[in-house]
Amino acid sequence: MNKILLIIGFAFFSAAALFAQTNTPPPPPPPPAPAGKNMPPPIAPNKPADASAVKFNELVHNFGQVAYNSDVKCTFEFKNTSNEPVAIKDVGTSCGCTTPSYSKEPVAPGKTGSVTAKYDSSRIGAFTKTLTVYINNDQIRLMIRGTILPPKSDNTPQSK
Repeated sequence: MNKILLIIGFAFFSAAALFAQTNTPPPPPPPPAPAGKNMPPPIAPNKPADASAVKFNELVHNFGQVAYNSDVKCTFEFKNTSNEPVAIKDVGTSCGCTTPSYSKEPVAPGKTGSVTAKYDSSRIGAFTKTLTVYINNDQIRLMIRGTILPPKSDNTPQSK
């Protein structure tokens, strides 16, 4: 008898829970807030590539084929083409095998600054690495590429 009462009670509560669900649609979203003093400024469209405050001498540097464990380093120079000083906030890299260094002081209008990339040449094979330069409110991507040749073995015959 207890089992029957338990089953009937379970069925009753299950049915009550099932029919308690409603199919009402969610309320409509609130209307957009009117433009006012507390509203953030609209998002600016993407700027064309030549609208930056700086102009780099090159954006991509190809090292070509370089020897294993050699000094693989290049310097990207830029000129401040704006009317105000610019400052590099940070330079990010696509992996830990590339070490950046850069001008820490603000660069005055018409003057030049630099970003240097050093690649770990103990990694054999082709590489393409990106440096992202955060300068004022811009992000500029620089790229280095090349191929690290395997080390020469000491078993090669020597000419006399």
